[in-house]
Amino acid sequence: GGAQLRRGRCGAGTGGRVNLSGYINGHYMKHDGMPKFVGKNLNKSLVQLREASFFADILITDYLIFSTELELSYDFSEEDSSGREDSFEGLLNYFYLDYQISDHLDWDEDESGTLKFRIGRILVPFLSYNENKPNFEQTLMSQPFTAWQIVPVNNVAASFKQFGWTDIGLSGNWSKALGDHGLLDIKLSVINGLGSDVNVLDSNTVQIASPMSTGMGGMGASVMPTVRPRDGLANAKSDWDEFSDVNSDKATVLKVSYASFSVPLEVGVSWYQGAWDEEEEHDLTMVGVHLNYTQKDWSVKTEWVRADVEQTADINIVTAMGPSQINISTGDYNMQAWSIEGAYTSHRYGPGNDRFLTWIVRLDNIETNDEATFSPFNRSRSTIGLELGFLHNVRLRLEYQRHSLDDYDAAPGPYVSAGGDEDISMGMLSVIAYF
Repeated sequence: GGAQLRRGRCGAGTGGRVNLSGYINGHYMKHDGMPKFVGKNLNKSLVQLREASFFADILITDYLIFSTELELSYDFSEEDSSGREDSFEGLLNYFYLDYQISDHLDWDEDESGTLKFRIGRILVPFLSYNENKPNFEQTLMSQPFTAWQIVPVNNVAASFKQFGWTDIGLSGNWSKALGDHGLLDIKLSVINGLGSDVNVLDSNTVQIASPMSTGMGGMGASVMPTVRPRDGLANAKSDWDEFSDVNSDKATVLKVSYASFSVPLEVGVSWYQGAWDEEEEHDLTMVGVHLNYTQKDWSVKTEWVRADVEQTADINIVTAMGPSQINISTGDYNMQAWSIEGAYTSHRYGPGNDRFLTWIVRLDNIETNDEATFSPFNRSRSTIGLELGFLHNVRLRLEYQRHSLDDYDAAPGPYVSAGGDEDISMGMLSVIAYF
């Protein structure tokens, strides 16, 4: 992804000035073991045109490129399957200008490396997944927990906001070949940053479809508890059309990666820091490491990330009645996650060997609040997948997951009575076509 002209050239029939590309992903998804929410039953099947993305890269001058992505989504499911307000959604995921300054100044790139600047709504350079759009370039449709619950790359299929972590900002990118050894790449960005306009960062709330009785003397009414699930940072990123943050403080993002020339290995370190609250008194700090080893027919990818959140204790933004022990802020806390994924292509066939069969296994573990009595997003997950490239630029994916909640013994009664299980399963069938 990004402002590099996709596949290294501009589109045909446009005088070499414009490159257009895109992909469409439709899927069927079914969970079992999720708790039921008011107005939303995530155990029902989802049938969606999850994402139709159209990319445009426009060469304004020899050194200035404009890039954007239009994302569309349509939900064919019943309204209570996803809880989406609108079946059809559309937005621009990113839009920015790239200035190739080293080309413009005719640097000796062997001596000084290459330098470019990017300004606009950019894909935030943190870890490896976020900049590797579009998603068909991955081997599984679901993202690892590192690039979903903590680093807010994707959101769940039940909603549609943006399939990427983007933000308004400025980024500089310097890269240089270190002799015959490898390529060093450094990205330094200043962005609006993640934030919340309330006093807790994990501000998402859900209403569990499990009544609890209230009142005095045995005479009471049933209410549906509203709780804060502590589901990570996905709800802290800004929407695509927001140009300002909750505060004037800017976040800093640094990513340093190294790709070896002698072996197909890339390793990188990412760092993020910025105030997330309106008063600019509390910081969010993230550090992550990724490693990708990619051969022709097999690959291993792994990521680890930790987020440290400064937050005032004893704040409870949930006003409806519910189990307070999973609502009250614990003060400072940390989140962390890791994943490791292996893929092996066992068969290649067809014209140019562009048809293939790939097997995928991934293990994930996540903890979204190390201080909370219970969080349904403290869990481990195992995923097996199968990808079949059966037509030119068309792929079929099968995916099965099993989640195990780490601290289920501490789960409150309303969560259990709403159908929340210790083990959650998910099956997904996806078809992806791209051009």
